Amino acid sequence: MRSFGEALKKARTARRVTLRVLGEHVGKSVGYLSDIENSRKRPPTLDIVEKIEEYLGINDNLLVTLASNMRKKVPKEWTDRIMMTPKLSEALLRADEDLNDDEFDELMEYFREIKNRREG
Repeated sequence: MRSFGEALKKARTARRVTLRVLGEHVGKSVGYLSDIENSRKRPPTLDIVEKIEEYLGINDNLLVTLASNMRKKVPKEWTDRIMMTPKLSEALLRADEDLNDDEFDELMEYFREIKNRREG
């Protein structure tokens, strides 16, 4: 199965829609959409994916299905760490209750950046 980003790029380019035009329609930046297409970021929230499908005329829910599947996946190293760190588990549960999907994704990206700095 191909990735969400690959499927998005294929659908967008097949309809000759630029990242800028798509971004204006769904309220996301060119950089953000480019990162998604190149698998540097996870798929956007499902409401945004639905807007993308509608704009691109996708009727088979392929992007929603791929996005749903990818958003459910959590790297094993994260699940292991969460299980071993009660404070982290508690903080993530609170964040899950208090943050919308975009804010939660930003938090996860922040965690990745911290990890990359430490490893870099």
